[in-house]
Amino acid sequence: ARNLNLSARQQANIRCRQLEEEGLVERRKVGGKIHNFWIGGEGRGVKTKTQTPSRKKEEDKNDYHDTWYWEGNVQSRVVSFLAGKGYGIMSVADTASHQQGKDIEAVKDGKPVWVSVKGYPRGTQKTQPSTQAGHWFKGAVFDILEYRGENAEAELGLALPDFPRYRSLAERIAWLQPLARFTYYWVQESGEVKEE
Repeated sequence: ARNLNLSARQQANIRCRQLEEEGLVERRKVGGKIHNFWIGGEGRGVKTKTQTPSRKKEEDKNDYHDTWYWEGNVQSRVVSFLAGKGYGIMSVADTASHQQGKDIEAVKDGKPVWVSVKGYPRGTQKTQPSTQAGHWFKGAVFDILEYRGENAEAELGLALPDFPRYRSLAERIAWLQPLARFTYYWVQESGEVKEE
């Protein structure tokens, strides 16, 4: 991010994930943090490590950030999706450090686009994942309400990993979506993003 003068490390992370898929970069942990290593042209088109996030989770259950449904990975997929549709990405919050503010700020046709992003919780000894997911969903919906109060014309979005619990909660407040005028971005385990 520093070498490319990017405003957010998350932008570099997104591009490095793409380069990994192309077989040009290898991502591995060093000292507890993921580092990217250029493997260059000899790796072009050949993925030396073909682990999906769900397989990675099975191998290392303690590493939540490698799960496809971690907030940073959901955010990454939505940023790529929006960029692919011609949105200008203005800023991306650093979810790993719990950076405050809008998770994704973009622009399309001169109009601001703000997206609140949530992952899916692992749960704790005291709280089931579905219970925690309910709290996270409520927080994201409150973000949408705040954003709408801040700007009546902004395009708003709520990005979530596609879990039955979140789908159920979204159905329960279906009446709110046309009033608050926001879009759901459902991120699949495959990485595909479905816009509703």
